[in-house]
Formats: sequence, structure tokens, C-alpha cells
Amino acid sequence: MRRSPAPVASIRGPLPRDPGATIPAVALAVVVTILAVLTGSGPAAAGNPLRPGMAVLLGSYGAGTGLIGSSWWQAAVALSTVETYAQVTGDTTFDSVIAGAFAINSGSDFQNDSNDDTAWWALAWLQAYDLTHVPAYLAMAETDADYIHQDWDDTCGGGVWWQRNPLAYKNAITNELFLELTASLHNHLPGDAKYLSWAKAEWSWFDHSGLINANSVINDGLDGSCANNGDVTWTYNQGVILAGLAQLYRATGHSAFLRAAERIATAAISQLTSGGVLAEPCEQRICAARLDANTQAFKGIFVRDLKVLAVTASTTRFNSFFARQARSIEAHDTGHHHEHGMFWAGPLGRVSPASQASALDALIASVKLP
Repeated sequence: MRRSPAPVASIRGPLPRDPGATIPAVALAVVVTILAVLTGSGPAAAGNPLRPGMAVLLGSYGAGTGLIGSSWWQAAVALSTVETYAQVTGDTTFDSVIAGAFAINSGSDFQNDSNDDTAWWALAWLQAYDLTHVPAYLAMAETDADYIHQDWDDTCGGGVWWQRNPLAYKNAITNELFLELTASLHNHLPGDAKYLSWAKAEWSWFDHSGLINANSVINDGLDGSCANNGDVTWTYNQGVILAGLAQLYRATGHSAFLRAAERIATAAISQLTSGGVLAEPCEQRICAARLDANTQAFKGIFVRDLKVLAVTASTTRFNSFFARQARSIEAHDTGHHHEHGMFWAGPLGRVSPASQASALDALIASVKLP
């Protein structure tokens, strides 16, 4: 696991859905919306218990950056949280941040030297397209998938490199994201063959790479000998693969992909929970020093993508898990001002935009269960 900050490109241009709007106008609209939610007024539907926590998350929206929080990759994940919230609840109160993020940062094509960072943004834009039907968002996801594929080669038999210039190792998260992105693009593009072939090649390689260990959970990456590096089985590595396999099932209709995903999900829940509540392996081990700011986003990613799998498979087998995460967050990881920290079983701590988005992902996942 690693993370490095990426420079944020800054361009100013027309917003995709409002050519006459300015960036300051978008930022002002976001601030006004947040204040309205917190004071109990505004257009959002009444009786929505998720809305105050969403307002706290959007309180970290940067008018000058277009980002939720200050982390480049976590801002993409948080944007997906906003999008999932809108899709599940029908409340579009916070959707103006989608256009704001695109207008300020699209000059970079959301690309940098970390292919996983680029993939997080590509998936956010694919989800934004589902919400808004703005063609530029779909086109951006395609552009980024093509960019990532440039770093696929035969080293270790295939797979995408995590980082370019210089090339770093081949890790799980980058390849899982590439699987989800390419399979999802195929499902959005009638007549596509290219992205489906990439998705099939990705899963075939991943499944035989050794990244999935004997316990059916996924380690961090491959070592210099192309063997499983035995590094931490972070929760998000067990999550993104579920959404990727669900999308591949949608593309092909082959139930083997769902069976593989359910096997990984079941193993993760068995091995990465404490008292039934999801926890990073390092929360209770000697590697606790590795619980840096990046790990604060991981658990929500797992739960969000498990929900994608559950809905795709039309299975109720994970419903009690979703409910348990939500109950624990509400009881042990929620502050007086609707803030959420990193530890879902408590105590409340390490509160950040990433921990807020992560907990919200779990709370949203508990709504409208299969």
C-alpha cells in the first residue's frame, strides 16, 4: 500500500450542465446548500437521516480545487460517495460538486503517474455519467482507461503497473480498478469489444497471479519475483474486486464471476471483522503504525462494492452485515455534529473527509437492501 499526493491541474471553463456558470458560483451554491441542510431548510427531502452527515462531508469541499478534502485520490472516492448517495436516495442536493470537480480539473484528464489514482477518477466519472448523462463524463472514463492500459505488459505474465516513471510493482488495487473500469465501460458502450477483451484478460491474469492467497483474501501486490508479497490484506483490496466481477458478470452472464466474488467477500467478512464489525488488519496488530490517512477510506470502499455485488447477484446473504455496520457506526462512531471517524466499533477518532465518506458509504449501503 502506498500513496503520494498528486498535483491538481487548474483550469477554468464552462460547467458541463450550466455553460454560463462560474466556478465561484458553483462553490457558493455548494456552501448555501450545506448551510440549508444544517439549519433544516432547503430543497432536500425531509426525514433523510443521511443528509446531515453528507453536509459534514461537503463542508470539506474546496472552492478553489473542486475537491472534497485535500487528497487527490480520496477526493475521487468521496465524489463517488456523493454520487452513490444521490442514486440510492434520489436526493440531488449535493450534485453541484460533480460539475465543479470536472470544470476545475479536467484539463489534466485526471491522470498522473499513479494508475490507481487515475482509475478512481475514471470510475467517478462513469458514475457521474449515469446520474447526469453528460457525454463528457463518459468520454473522460474512456480516455483514462486507455491511458492506464498503456502500462499493461507481459511482466509477471500481464497486469497493469501501479506507478509509471519509474515503473513500480504490480499491485492488487490498480488491477482491480482496471477490471471494474473496463467491464463497466463495456456495459455502457453498445457494440464494444475492446474494453470487454481487456476486462477478461485482467481477470484471467489476476485470478492466476497469486494475489488471492490460500485463505481467499487478497494481499497488497506482487514482489520482485512476481510472487504474492504477503503484505497486508487491506479491506479495499477485498472490495473493488467484487464490483469488478459483478460488472464482468453483467457483461457476460457467466455466473462463475459471481461465485468467485462471493467466495472472496465471505472470506473477507470472516477474517477482517471484529465482533462482526469491519476492521483493517492493522487496527489490532503490531502494524498499527501503517494506519495512515490513506487507510481511512478503505472500509467504506469494501462495503460500497459489496453492495454492488449483492444487488447484482440479487442475494440477501450480506444484509445482516450491512445492517450491523450501520448500527455500529451510529452507536459508536458518530459525533454530536454528525461526524464519523475511522473506527466503526469506536471510539470516535481520526475524523477526516476520508473517514466521513467511508462511514457514509456503509450507512448508504444499509439502505434499500436486496
